[in-house]
Amino acid sequence: MYKTSTVTKSLLSGAVLSLALLSTSVLAGPGKPGKNPIKPGGNIVEVAVEANALLGEFDYLLAAVGCLTDANGNNPVVNLLTGPDMYTLFAPTDAAFEKLQGALGITEPNPSLTCAVDSIFGEGTLFTILAYHVTDGRRFSNSVFNRKNNKEVDMLAGGYITATPTPSIIDGVPQVINPVTSLININASNGVIHVIDTVMLPFNPFTGE
Repeated sequence: MYKTSTVTKSLLSGAVLSLALLSTSVLAGPGKPGKNPIKPGGNIVEVAVEANALLGEFDYLLAAVGCLTDANGNNPVVNLLTGPDMYTLFAPTDAAFEKLQGALGITEPNPSLTCAVDSIFGEGTLFTILAYHVTDGRRFSNSVFNRKNNKEVDMLAGGYITATPTPSIIDGVPQVINPVTSLININASNGVIHVIDTVMLPFNPFTGE
């Protein structure tokens, strides 16, 4: 199974909390992707909502996006991912968010708690984290998760992810995520979604760096 390490350009050691995802009914083993249960059609947001209705895997991700809606109903992430430009979204599962909240000391994880991110780490942090899961262009799995070549993919938040065949450890911090191989290449009218097992962070939440 492919491994993906994540780093920031400005600070190599401040990056990603690596989280293990327990097997669920939608996970496939290593090898070729399984048959995708999500029918393509709408934009990235519409497809994510449809996927959540079908699989129940994205309550936390959609809640995090919803936190950014202002009093006038505007939402920068929704505006971005429903527009005409092509993007690739790396979508963490609910289990990934629950593991992250647990690692931060939250004993009863809940999607609504994602809205507290800005109050804890500073205004704009939640948007930055979400933007760290998006890259320009329609990037299918053979472009991002390549067995032979490491791939550096620039993210909208300013950092990059690197897909490698083996785990990567930087300054003692394991920086590894796995794609959920039955849920990659979820096609949308304005891009593609790859489901992943970790919430990627452009900073270390334990040090603030």
